[in-house]
Amino acid sequence: MISRWGRYIGAAYRPSVQLPYTVSWALGLTALFACGTGAVRSWRPDAELLITAVTLVVTMLLIRALDDVRDLDYDRRVNPDRPLPSGMVSERDLVSLVALGSALLLLLNAGRGVALAMLAGQMAYTIVVVALERLAGWPHRDQLALQLAVNLPILAMLSLYVYFGFLRAEDLRPTAAGLITVLAVTVSALCVELGRKATRQPRPGERSYVTVLGPSGTSLAAFGAAVTATAAVLVILTPWHSGAGWGWLVLAPLALPALAVAKFAAGAPHWPIPHTVAYIPAMYTSFFAVGWLTKGTLR
Repeated sequence: MISRWGRYIGAAYRPSVQLPYTVSWALGLTALFACGTGAVRSWRPDAELLITAVTLVVTMLLIRALDDVRDLDYDRRVNPDRPLPSGMVSERDLVSLVALGSALLLLLNAGRGVALAMLAGQMAYTIVVVALERLAGWPHRDQLALQLAVNLPILAMLSLYVYFGFLRAEDLRPTAAGLITVLAVTVSALCVELGRKATRQPRPGERSYVTVLGPSGTSLAAFGAAVTATAAVLVILTPWHSGAGWGWLVLAPLALPALAVAKFAAGAPHWPIPHTVAYIPAMYTSFFAVGWLTKGTLR
């Protein structure tokens, strides 16, 4: 089973993509939280942040496994080469991976207070969502907007997990700025979700937002999500004030979805994959850069 897990991780989780995404999520979002509160005069990564980063890496793997279990019937028709329908792993393998991984994560986060509760809540919510769709068929596969609304809280709860881990490390209480930051990065995820499915001609049987929004509408909605998220972060950082100029760096990642929109408008069959995949890590890297340049310390 362990060897099958290894093959599955290499094929479905793609560490070369997922590790930059999850590690930058932990580092960048925590740095942004530090920038958004005047109570933090200096900041540096610590052991608490290491636990957060490891937790996000493993959690996203477990979510990927649950998604594959949930999508098995669809993948048999549309993506038969994926690990589960192709027979590389079995449902039992993935369920065992989720069970063992969840237990290890809860143990790793034992004693982390609200962060632990948020992690446990996210795990429970994800399992319920998968069970409802697999056993009851809700939400229906064709209800893309409803599916998106059901899935987004998973990312929001993980960002809240990062937030409460930061608050615990700094001995702080939640603030409106912190919660707005969580909302902003959750909205940013819509850019990738919509952008990776922005295509002019979906494959037969493929679920795509273009059937609801149209190709141009899907493309513009993806870019609009990135712009909205960035605007909210700028409001938190207020780089137009004296001494906060490094905050303008968060604008740089917008170049990626902007180029994707331009290429798509010029006739590309779909959003360029490199631009789409790189946007979120670039965004979080910009957050980390701002946090380190404004409040970073080696002491």
